Amino acid sequence: MKNKFLNSFIIITLILVAFIVYNKFKLSGNSHFTVTADTVIKPGSEISKYVTQEEVDSFSFRYSDIHCDEETNSTLIPLRKALMDKDTNKVLNFIKDNNLSADVTMLDKRTPLMYSSFYNDTNTTKELIKLGADVHKKDRYELNALAYAISINSAQVVKFLLDNGMKMDEIKEIQYYYPQKKFYRTISQIVIDSNYLDVKYKDYILEENCDNSGISRSAFEIMDYLTTFNLYNTARVILESGYKPYTYRGKGESVIASNSIQDIFTKEDVETGEINPYDYTVYKNLEYIPNFEPMLDLLLEHNVSGQPGKEFLKSEYEKCYKDKKSDELFYEYYEINKKKFDEDDIKVGKTPEKENQFFPLQKYMWLRHYYIYCKDENSTFNNTKEYIDWKNANNLLKAVSPKLENNNPKIIFKNTSQDEVMNCYRKLVEPSSSKINLNDNCLNLKF
Repeated sequence: MKNKFLNSFIIITLILVAFIVYNKFKLSGNSHFTVTADTVIKPGSEISKYVTQEEVDSFSFRYSDIHCDEETNSTLIPLRKALMDKDTNKVLNFIKDNNLSADVTMLDKRTPLMYSSFYNDTNTTKELIKLGADVHKKDRYELNALAYAISINSAQVVKFLLDNGMKMDEIKEIQYYYPQKKFYRTISQIVIDSNYLDVKYKDYILEENCDNSGISRSAFEIMDYLTTFNLYNTARVILESGYKPYTYRGKGESVIASNSIQDIFTKEDVETGEINPYDYTVYKNLEYIPNFEPMLDLLLEHNVSGQPGKEFLKSEYEKCYKDKKSDELFYEYYEINKKKFDEDDIKVGKTPEKENQFFPLQKYMWLRHYYIYCKDENSTFNNTKEYIDWKNANNLLKAVSPKLENNNPKIIFKNTSQDEVMNCYRKLVEPSSSKINLNDNCLNLKF
């Protein structure tokens, strides 16, 4: 639990407001207002010249935290702890012994049901509803028990709430809580163990704790959140309930979603190609995460809208094939060009750049990639699955390949050696050629 969170929150809020005032109205002398998370900005007031109610509410939302915020009502602190401990008997006894409502108002107008839902405590959630808890109640941030359950991937509670009268359309947005962010940009290590290449990701759990008060918990549209963080179990429960996600969603602090792209962007932006509608679908999120296949299959099974059209699939295939031809030329002339560049360096007294010992592996991975996905010139990706399979593998290679360099401490060898692996790949790639031996593979590559 955060110590003295409310005081810290007010200080952070004041810093934000001061920043806004300084940047927007630095020539004005009227910057002596005190603003807290509870400040109401009245239209036409002096302070409304410097900060809007929307700005205060947005900041308050992003720095609220159902898990870390301390209960300020001393009477309710034992109840708050029992909810976090998922101690159903203690929760129920406390409410009954103190003659409290099952919807007793806690910090920020949260209720016990919101806490039990957030902590994936199905048993306590059931008992609170039996006790009369209102599943439809919302807190000061317009979040309800279902929103909190979704945010932490509490799939069991999500299903229970949906089965007990809650509807997905009661939620406009959810707040970011899920601590694991496995994206290709967060690769921390590459482990080569025997004949297997394994990609490791940075662990954010230690960073996202209650001692770190600087975490911004932004608002997300529901399916955008579930696909971004690959929360398969909750996504499955929601889609199986009959929920139909919006086709498009905007990016930014304010959540906006619609089945028409022109509700989010101007008609001109769409028609001129300034924005690509596909980039604002849930399918786009699957291009940057590992183990995306179950989520993709789930979306396709439920025919979630936003799948790319035939023209788009054709144009993307052409990009893949163009990259293939470009890389083939690069590899065919690499040895010749490397020799020439080395000679030029020596002539001017420079030491030639040392050859990357991982070059055979890089070369093999890219040429194999093109052979799998776009080897024929006059072809196309036939469907959404084929396209995202390629795009995801392409993004993974773009993330891994630059890390395959000499003396990189983030490359770990186990039960083998760098020389052993690279000597194997040298036998599979022909010098000054784009040909590779696809009948063998030194590592069990998954991409």
